[in-house]
Amino acid sequence: MKQLKQLILLISLGALSTACEEVIQLDLPTETPRLAIDASLLMTPNQTFTQAVKLSLSGSFYQEENPVVSNASVQLVDLTNNQILDFVYDATLENFKMDFTPSFNTDYKLRVVYENETYESSIEQLMHAVPIENLEQGGNTLFSGDEKEVIISYTDSAERDDFYLFDFGYQLYLATKDEFYQGNLFTFSYFYDDLLAGDQAVIKIMGIDERHFNFMTILIDQTEDGGNPFNTTPSTVRGNLSNLTNPDHYPMGYFRLSETYSASLVLE
Repeated sequence: MKQLKQLILLISLGALSTACEEVIQLDLPTETPRLAIDASLLMTPNQTFTQAVKLSLSGSFYQEENPVVSNASVQLVDLTNNQILDFVYDATLENFKMDFTPSFNTDYKLRVVYENETYESSIEQLMHAVPIENLEQGGNTLFSGDEKEVIISYTDSAERDDFYLFDFGYQLYLATKDEFYQGNLFTFSYFYDDLLAGDQAVIKIMGIDERHFNFMTILIDQTEDGGNPFNTTPSTVRGNLSNLTNPDHYPMGYFRLSETYSASLVLE
């Protein structure tokens, strides 16, 4: 009888161990998909850009890719010069594109019409940035010992309060402001976890305003472990876009215009 009890106990423990290895998906609440608008217009002196606006629908927590939206009207409204410029959908790139160079001291807003609803951004201007003066590889590491350190240097302008967004590629971003280094040379290190010797690190510095700095600071904090920033997050981060037709069905994303500079290096 004692042996029978031991056998039953072992079988029960085995079943419990197997159950612990199962992947359980929580039944999280869902909501009506929202339009996600990724609209970052760039300007670098003496260069030309094909500007791109990407539209998609917000997904659930477990959804890896969001459905792309192609059947919409996307316009850039130049309020200073009374112009309306149309973006054209590119099926290959799955975004709306237009050859255009924004100008400083000009008021712009983005307008999107989708599913009989009109979305508009707040009025925005092209924000200043400064060039990356030096980019080099360092020898320090963080936790695993395999990280690749890049050292970035730039000189902030003393003429204004600046906010910057760094794009390190691979959906890695850093937002910073010049509060403690205004008008000075500033140097900092960034560590890549997954790059190897021979890989190329491409880094962009983009000018943003204070509102976008606050937006990106919250968004980076919520998605710092990776993932799509337009999926459902623990708390919805509102950008500078609104739904004029149905205010409660507001969009996700942001519209900004940034002076942009980039630098790259091949890691050793």
